[in-house]
Amino acid sequence: MALKLALPKLDPRGVALARARFRAWWEGAAFDEAAAQDAIAMAANDRGLEAELFAEAPEPDDPRLDALQRLWGGGRLMPGDDTAESAMPTALGLSATATLGIFGPGLMAPAAAMATTHLGPIRAFEWREEALGALRRGLGRGGLTARTELAGIDLETFTAPADALDGLVSLDDFSHADNAARLAQQLARGLKPKAMALIACYCGDPGADLAGAFASAFCEPQIRPADTLAALLEEAGLRVEANDDHSDAHLALARAGFRRLGEVLGKDGPPAPATGRELTWEIQAWRVRVALLAARRLQRRQFTVVKR
Repeated sequence: MALKLALPKLDPRGVALARARFRAWWEGAAFDEAAAQDAIAMAANDRGLEAELFAEAPEPDDPRLDALQRLWGGGRLMPGDDTAESAMPTALGLSATATLGIFGPGLMAPAAAMATTHLGPIRAFEWREEALGALRRGLGRGGLTARTELAGIDLETFTAPADALDGLVSLDDFSHADNAARLAQQLARGLKPKAMALIACYCGDPGADLAGAFASAFCEPQIRPADTLAALLEEAGLRVEANDDHSDAHLALARAGFRRLGEVLGKDGPPAPATGRELTWEIQAWRVRVALLAARRLQRRQFTVVKR
């Protein structure tokens, strides 16, 4: 059993200084540490403000998951849209008794959106170890445990249940799978004959400039040209019916996330230091990713495939 070390006790003045630094960074202002220290000292002398300024709010269980949800919304690890996700089971043509597979939901929101239009059984497969427990708890809170089976997987080694799924949705698995050919084979294995799948991922020519756009990702990016991925899917026995560019919609969702974060910070103030650090890294990586998407150096694509 892995040991969890207790976090060191935070200095209240250090917390206040970290919050001031993060606020300045977010607002694009120069950070004057001496002035911030003076303001903290003055506030410390005001007994009415002392509790608010120096109270040590508990750190979230996982600062990274907390940071991502502040940016993308509750139950999300990346930009997403309930309306688009709820339409996916309908696009797959699933009956009320069909089994839907969801690969890589991350947290609760995508699965919950799909569950509003698909009322049958769901099998979810999540490869991010950091998110698995939170996803399991989210399914419980959302009342989906009874009809949802959740499994943790390794993208490179897992074996899909043969002919078990009437349709599936893959969210970003191919953006991080080193062996895309094997992953395509396993998704094909999991589908029943003639069943359909929707595969959403990033595509583009590989290059060192992509690393900065995924600096905060849960594992190394594995980005391929759309034509290359389409060929791998075909070789795995998945006929590609459509290969759509969703980059503009994805960009709009990303920019909406930045606006949401600005509103949250304006209302609630800077987050706890650990969450703030994660949030800073995420924002920096996404600024690069947004620029690459806008220039079409990177694309967000959705493949519609059918098992032969």
